[in-house]
Amino acid sequence: MQDLSSARALVNDWMREHGASFSVIRQGSRQTADAPFDPIPRILSAADFTMLERGLIQRVSAMNLFLSDIYGHRMILRDGVIPEEFVFSSPDFRPECMNLRPVKDIYTHITATDLIHTADGKWYVMEDSLVYPAGITYPHFSRKLLRERFPEDYRVSGLCDNCGLDILLRQLYRDVMEGNSALEDGIVVLLRCSADPEMDFEIRYMAQLTGAVAALPDELIVMDNKVYYRSPIGGFRRVAILHRALWDRDLDPMCFDETYGGIPHLMEVYSAGNIAILNAPGCALGEDRGLLPFVPDMIRYYLDEEPLLLGVPSYLPWYEDQRAYILSHMDQMFFKDVASNRRTAAIRGSSLTPEQRTRLAAEIEADPRRFLAQEVLRSEQEPVFSAGNSLHRCDLRLYTVHSDSIRVWMGGLSRFVVHGEDSADAGFKDTWVMAE
Repeated sequence: MQDLSSARALVNDWMREHGASFSVIRQGSRQTADAPFDPIPRILSAADFTMLERGLIQRVSAMNLFLSDIYGHRMILRDGVIPEEFVFSSPDFRPECMNLRPVKDIYTHITATDLIHTADGKWYVMEDSLVYPAGITYPHFSRKLLRERFPEDYRVSGLCDNCGLDILLRQLYRDVMEGNSALEDGIVVLLRCSADPEMDFEIRYMAQLTGAVAALPDELIVMDNKVYYRSPIGGFRRVAILHRALWDRDLDPMCFDETYGGIPHLMEVYSAGNIAILNAPGCALGEDRGLLPFVPDMIRYYLDEEPLLLGVPSYLPWYEDQRAYILSHMDQMFFKDVASNRRTAAIRGSSLTPEQRTRLAAEIEADPRRFLAQEVLRSEQEPVFSAGNSLHRCDLRLYTVHSDSIRVWMGGLSRFVVHGEDSADAGFKDTWVMAE
């Protein structure tokens, strides 16, 4: 990039103008980052991307089979591969979804996987996001803006174009509808939540990108066991696909006890096969942090293959021997609250005061299923322009799209943290995937 300062200002100004924010969780609360975009892209080699692609396709395939099994015959539990307690005690296990089969038996239409590249050149999976994998629009709009303003900087031999996101999503919607007469002639609705500005922006952006309709729950109604969108110009349009950015509990107050809004009777329409919901209800179980250590077992069980991607070394205090190890090595661990799933940040043991460490240890002893501990790995660092091109920790989020085939989008969200004296500034980068 010839003018990094101008490039950074262009994207950050565009984000402010269009209501696009980028937030991080600090000290237990969400905070919006100021000017989060960094113009120095992360470079991902063809060899690395190919290896990650193969590993993610394997991982998503096994995850989908796991969800189908759990909400069906539960063979993996009967065979003792995963303890029943880890499924039935999960806050994201939905008994209401038992024996409800999604269209084409796919739960994991879009999956985000967070990865870390260590200083010794190895890739590790940190965790997965299934309900609504956020962040996919950020590398898309930032690349689009900069390529229009600085086209010469993108005439790089072997650079893969990430601007086909609209094509990938439209193909996903076509695959879901194809061969299903119950979904013919329906529209795609991206279900948004105005209470979350960051998510609201992403939904509106994706709707504009794909030609779908962005709607709030109260703009949809169930009639004759079908879902309809109330058009602002009058009349109703039948909905075939509901691409949601809401948790299961917020979908249907007639089905899920915790729901206060949502679309009454939506799950009856879903059960009848008259609407497809992406990602499928019940899929949040797949992102339960307490199940992360069992993903390699899922791969072996369902695919009869060895895992191609390593997971960050993880420990479950639910097991007495692992709990003893965790409590004696707290300085070397990140602690994640399983009960709150992805809603809270990880706690680094070495950052705790003696009093905080004692309190956390007591909480782990009292409710061991609630926590997951992961080793602190030495991450490869990336230059950050706003920090004087100094190197800082940067992870990578890649997106897998699962329809009639499974593909990994050739673009990723690279997220960095710059630690200052009293705080940490966070932001994101574009990820350049190279074809050669």
